[in-house]
Parts: sequence; structure tokens; C-alpha cells
Amino acid sequence: MKGQKIKLIIFDAYGMVLEGGYPLTCKALAKKYNRNWREVYEILYKKYFNMAATKKITQKDAWVLALKELDLEFDWKEARALHYGFMKINQEVAEFIKCINKNVLTLLLSKNTRSQFSDVEKKLGFKKYFSYTINTWEIGLPKASEKTMRHIMKKFSIKPSEVIYIDDQKENLVAAKNLGVNTVLYESFDKFEKNLKKLLNYN
Repeated sequence: MKGQKIKLIIFDAYGMVLEGGYPLTCKALAKKYNRNWREVYEILYKKYFNMAATKKITQKDAWVLALKELDLEFDWKEARALHYGFMKINQEVAEFIKCINKNVLTLLLSKNTRSQFSDVEKKLGFKKYFSYTINTWEIGLPKASEKTMRHIMKKFSIKPSEVIYIDDQKENLVAAKNLGVNTVLYESFDKFEKNLKKLLNYN
């Protein structure tokens, strides 16, 4: 590696490092009840779990309220178990992170309730792949925000140009990009690897 200036790489958790998550859960519920999965996703994830992730309601409340609004006769604990059951580690990404950990700090950035973050960590042990982890529930900030990016840069005493932020949702990269952070949209492992190596000046 030559001319490296990157000091920290931020990885989104769900949809990249962790496979499964809300889209698969919503598709399974939609199939079971013959509903549009995007409708389920909008209510379950975007409405109620976004509220839970910013401490407005509990994880239990998010499940109960979403299932009630969607009129799905499904126990919230069973729904949570279904959700956790889909989750697994993206091994290609995990192995790549192991390699770059020798040269740069790595941070897993998640937006989850404390209980879900803890439950999934116990199930998958994802923390071992990273230098640091931050669950934005703990700091009371929305994940895809300038405030969160500024919090991270202050914590690590780094400049925006010294950071790469990777996420599988384009809208989550906007705030970071506006601050001058290097951003990578995760679409596939091959594209991600190529773009990241370019930013890290790998030959």
C-alpha cells in the first residue's frame, strides 16, 4: 500500500457485513399473509424500528405496534425469532476486513436497539472482526446523519478525507459525502473490493 491517507473505514452493519435483516423478515411476513412486502417494510422498519433505534419506543413496542397496524396475527416474539433466524455474517466481507485491519482502523456502525444489537452479537460474534463498534442507539443519534459523522471524527481525531464510509443504501451516504467523507455504495462484493482497494491505493 502506497500513499495511504485513510485512517478509518466505517462499515454499515445490516445489508453488508450482516446478511438477512429486515427485508427478508418483511418478505417472509408478506408471503405468509399475502401482503406487499414493501408495505410491511415501510411500517415495520421505516416507521417503528426507526423509532426504536432512536429510543422513542422499545424493541418490543416496535414489533407489537407494527404487527397491530399491519393487522398480522403473529406473536411478536415469534416475529423476532424469525428476524434473527435470517441473520448471518457475509464471510467474503468479514475475511476482507481481517486483511485490512492490519493497516487501518475499522468500525462497524449499527442502528439498533441495545437488546437487538446484543442478541445478534451473541448469535454471530461480529465484533471480533472490527477494531471498534458503535451502535447509534447508545449515543442517541440517527445513523445516517452529519451529527453521527462528526461524533465519529471527533472520537477518533480524524478529518473527513481520512475516512471511508460504506453502506448498501445510497441515501445513508449523503450526509457523510456532504462533509467530505469518502463513500462507497455496497452493491456486490466484487465492486466493493475494487472501489475500496482504489481508495486505499492498493496495487
